[in-house]
Amino acid sequence: MKLFQTVLVALVMLVNLAIAQPSFANKPLVTSNPDYISVTEELAKATDPTEIAKLQFEKYIIETGESFAECRNLTGSPLVVYGKKSKLDQSPFDNALYTLPSGATTNEDWNCQGVYLAKGLDNDGLPVALKLVTGTKVVATANPETGAVELNIPAAKVFKTGEANWSIPATPEELAALTLPQAPLD
Repeated sequence: MKLFQTVLVALVMLVNLAIAQPSFANKPLVTSNPDYISVTEELAKATDPTEIAKLQFEKYIIETGESFAECRNLTGSPLVVYGKKSKLDQSPFDNALYTLPSGATTNEDWNCQGVYLAKGLDNDGLPVALKLVTGTKVVATANPETGAVELNIPAAKVFKTGEANWSIPATPEELAALTLPQAPLD
């Protein structure tokens, strides 16, 4: 009976090691993060004090944040966000568009790479994609006076159509023609 108990305990421990998340695993080195490399290179070239402060803030977020970015939608209407393409997605773009329902937050295991604004940053009518750095926890709200979407932190980059390999629909009709999946939710 003692041998059976010993074998059973050893078997349980082996199964636990095989399927359990490693509790002592280290976070991947921040220096290998593409966002960190890009921000560090831009910081070395920057001369404008405002730009330097923005880049230092982004670097701090990457160094201290999680290994994903999180998006929360408090705009009162669905928000279009960017994330990793599915394996079945054959589009030529680096990422894919998803919808994030009002009041929802993206799943912590899913990296929200950016936010699409159909009306632009200041409701100027020029659609843009706002890139987020790893570790960002962005909250999108709607300005009650203008209806413009506002973020709690500045975007790392602002892309207009053709400036990055991101799908940036140029018109509301083009966006409406797309069938967007829902972003994974928390």
